[in-house]
Amino acid sequence: MVREEKDSADEVNTKTLADSYNGANSDKTSSTSSDPGEVIYTPPESVASMSSTKEGDMTSIPQAVQEADAANISIREYIYFMPYPLPKGTPIPYTVGLPDKNPLNLPPKPFEPTSTLVLTSPNHTFVDIRFFKPMRPGEETLLPNRGEIERLEWCFAGQSESHPIVPGVTHSTWMHWLDSRHPVAAPNMPVDEGDMYPIDTDLTLEHGHAFQPLMHAVKTHEEMWRDVSTLSTNSTGSKICVVLRCHADAAGVRGVIVRVGQFCQGIVMKGEQVTAERWEFDFEGEGKEETGNWKRIGKVGDLFLPCAVAFRPEILKQGGRVKYWDFEWVVEDVWEWM
Repeated sequence: MVREEKDSADEVNTKTLADSYNGANSDKTSSTSSDPGEVIYTPPESVASMSSTKEGDMTSIPQAVQEADAANISIREYIYFMPYPLPKGTPIPYTVGLPDKNPLNLPPKPFEPTSTLVLTSPNHTFVDIRFFKPMRPGEETLLPNRGEIERLEWCFAGQSESHPIVPGVTHSTWMHWLDSRHPVAAPNMPVDEGDMYPIDTDLTLEHGHAFQPLMHAVKTHEEMWRDVSTLSTNSTGSKICVVLRCHADAAGVRGVIVRVGQFCQGIVMKGEQVTAERWEFDFEGEGKEETGNWKRIGKVGDLFLPCAVAFRPEILKQGGRVKYWDFEWVVEDVWEWM
């Protein structure tokens, strides 16, 4: 279905959006000093408010896209490092044979030092955020939520693509448009790639190699990814995906926000300054409206991210603009499907 916004005003001073942010982030102990100030949403002149894949309702969807339910939520179960290059004859995938099959005599169990979540839109725009899990005494919460930048292992956003290489196995590439390890618009932005092996209906193993900063060397790696079902957060039962982008290279600013169902993540960078947030819908919350049940569960950095805009898809239109201070975000996609 495609919903038309009922408010015909050219510019909406979205107190509702600011209220969404403040309401969803009402836990004062988990907030930083960043203030959203006045958030203004300006819809485009004439675009439908939500995209869908229903036949006849394709006017607001860019060409050559996937079905809406191609949106994806993935959680990393572990990462495992091996020598690069691998000795000849090393079984691939390797970690699925552990601990019984371990011809390289490597650690017998994989390990996950981070909380890693990847949200991907139907058009393959993704946001990947990796927070370090608590490892020191006194770190009581699972995720950082007071801006502790030292708890950020890595975050990046961009576009992904995949193609089959042998039956059942695909090669995937993630092009980084924004990367916490590189300044905005850096010319040497890395390309992340790997071969994807289906292990179970909701498990996929990634096998690849990359430079590992903490090891100061290129290592082969295997990562196990678990797909999470996209859930509806509204009374109609529909599922939502929203993509917003901030692109101001002249000011040294880039940002991407992706919401898929019950999760929302955003990254914004100004030069080398990084802020990343993760939000989750609280299905047991007491909010009377959807916006009141969103909780920020992780944040590093001090900049403001308008993630709460994605909690109000009914007022968003593709091509609309969200502005606060000198930052302007464009609504790239708003998807709704059953």
